[in-house]
Amino acid sequence: MVEAARESIQVFHIATQGALDFAIILNCNYNREGDQWVGICDELGTSTFADTLEKTRSELQQAIQLQLNEVERITDIRDYLADNEVAIQPVSQLRQGGFAVAVGSNLEYLGA
Repeated sequence: MVEAARESIQVFHIATQGALDFAIILNCNYNREGDQWVGICDELGTSTFADTLEKTRSELQQAIQLQLNEVERITDIRDYLADNEVAIQPVSQLRQGGFAVAVGSNLEYLGA
């Protein structure tokens, strides 16, 4: 039975003008604790839990998106990311404003 998993997810920032202006990579770890799965983003400290790994992954991605959008609303997001040692990778494409978590990250299963 799988007891742990980890993945790196790519998260995109879209400027208010609709231009995709940077991406970040975040590392997420998932562990089975009793009958629950717990997920945590290493860099941001964001965490969630649910009955299944898939639900925990989905909820963690949503929580990361909400956290980053709220931080951006109240302070300089680049300073926040730098404080959390998250590297910014510039990109350029048109989208809606805010953050988006990339679909298709590679999940690595750990344990027996």
